[in-house]
Amino acid sequence: MTDAKPKRHLAAILAADVEGYSKLMGEDEEGTLAAMTAHHKDLIGPCIAEHRGRLVKTTGDGLLVEFASVVDAVRCAVAIQEGMRPRNAEMPEDKQILFRIGINLGDVIAQDDDVFGDGVNVAARLEALADPGGVCISRAARDQVRDKFDYPLQDLGEVEVKNISRPVWVFKVLLDGSPPAANSRPSRKSLWRVSAAIVIIGLLFGGGLLWWYQARSTDPSDAILALSDKPSIAVLPFDNLSADAEQEYFSDGVTEDIITDLSKISGLLVIAQNSTFTYKGQAAKVSQIAEDLGVRYVLQGSVRRTDEKIRITTQLIDAATEGHLWAERYDRDITDVFSVQSEVARQVARALSVTLKANENERLYQKYTTNIDAYDVFLQARRTVDVPSRDNILRGEKLFEQVIELDPNFAGGYAGLAFNLSVQVRFQYTDTPSTHLSRALELARKAIELDTDFAWGHIALGGVYVASGDAEAAVDAVYQALILEPNGYEANLFMGFYLQFAGDAASAVDYLLIAKRLSPVETYRDVSFLALAQFMNRNYEEVVRLWTKTSIKPRGQAKIFLAATYSLLDMPEEAAALVEQYLETNPDFNLTEWRYLDTWKSEENRTRLYEAAKAAGVPEFPREN
Repeated sequence: MTDAKPKRHLAAILAADVEGYSKLMGEDEEGTLAAMTAHHKDLIGPCIAEHRGRLVKTTGDGLLVEFASVVDAVRCAVAIQEGMRPRNAEMPEDKQILFRIGINLGDVIAQDDDVFGDGVNVAARLEALADPGGVCISRAARDQVRDKFDYPLQDLGEVEVKNISRPVWVFKVLLDGSPPAANSRPSRKSLWRVSAAIVIIGLLFGGGLLWWYQARSTDPSDAILALSDKPSIAVLPFDNLSADAEQEYFSDGVTEDIITDLSKISGLLVIAQNSTFTYKGQAAKVSQIAEDLGVRYVLQGSVRRTDEKIRITTQLIDAATEGHLWAERYDRDITDVFSVQSEVARQVARALSVTLKANENERLYQKYTTNIDAYDVFLQARRTVDVPSRDNILRGEKLFEQVIELDPNFAGGYAGLAFNLSVQVRFQYTDTPSTHLSRALELARKAIELDTDFAWGHIALGGVYVASGDAEAAVDAVYQALILEPNGYEANLFMGFYLQFAGDAASAVDYLLIAKRLSPVETYRDVSFLALAQFMNRNYEEVVRLWTKTSIKPRGQAKIFLAATYSLLDMPEEAAALVEQYLETNPDFNLTEWRYLDTWKSEENRTRLYEAAKAAGVPEFPREN
């Protein structure tokens, strides 16, 4: 029996139609048909072929084309419209054929050589918004083509369109090359910052609600802890009630996966596990935990695993009243743990009156693996590499390889191993960086091929690109993770991390502040990523404040960045002390052999860091030179 489940994939969709086609046909049916045929044969067909598109179908005056690349789709659209100009110039105005083109990047369903779904529908709505002879693209498409072609874009903002549940953010391609109007929305370079700022404003003000927030700090970034108007929830570590204490990793994994599933729901604000897990084993009151994390709702639970059976209990609590909103107990076979996790997320959304979008509901029930042994080892691998020491990373590599052996169709093993190998390159844990990167790229692409809905596959691909020195490609990759998990802590965290390498430090800071809201309890990674972005943002006082306001202290190469910061602030004694500390354990370190510098796209950023570190006292050349 064949599997009837439709196949889904990401695609760039180009939709086009002719303005006033019915009028043209009514006035000159034969002439219009002849002209359309000539345009398809001599211009449109060759343009589609040249830009590697696939003509899905034509519908009278319209056509639908699928591209693997958004850049190809937009270039094809521009080529068609530019090609139509001289053709129309030879015709009387009332006989000119003017195409309107819309382009969207989205999830589509492929069936019988046709494509369906929101990805197609949005493209059709964009087509209707385009001027005759013009091109409109969605924000998702715009994010992929920024700085990759010569035509400026005008941001038209969010537009309500027919039969689409959410507003569509529209960009108009200015084919005459003129700059956007003065009252247009943000320029190309500021898009990431604006989109992040919109999220932050929503988190801060939530339609005027600042529920339960008190200014507990002079830290300006702490203001982001204010609640949004979305239901906000923290999932506390589920208790391990199994007879075997070693099953702790399994109950932790169940908790983490429920957090991941909840993060797929755009109508919720979900605190990341590295903040909620700080309460593991503590007897703190729910109301206190909620206040600390800035949430209203708390999910608690327990896991008992015995042989091939599992019992998961859950309870959802309103911290404002300490009343129970929902509770359930699941007694299932161990292999049903995945469906239980998805069911818990769906029930939480229902209890909080959050409506799931169609794609979110489908993603909740996406089973990444049905092999419980592979899942077991995957959880152990994730726990092992949480602290990325050399020993942990190398042990994690072996565990991720074991996951692949146990389930070759599970994207998690490939994504985890790809990210692991890229970390080895960035931290200089390997003597064969090019070999590691080549293998990591292959593994990340394999993870995405197996499961485009597995967010970590896209984050892992971004990690490979960053380690390879292509920060822009890394940003493009992690954007796909944000589509899948809009409230994902790590998707926002790594978007910020990758953006500062790509040269947009201001936007990087914004995304890292979003990640901070999603995980209020600071970790070393949070502080180091934000300090690095602030350095590249030239906010040197903030870099120092980040490292001095907390008990978390810089270690490893973070000392070099902080020393460079002190140098730029004309604090030579503080800079020299940090350099001396670092060189005590890394006596051979020097700037000419510091491969990390190549990660930044901007030569100005690389030079600024290099010169500041040199001024702080970091050796420029190897000792023998």
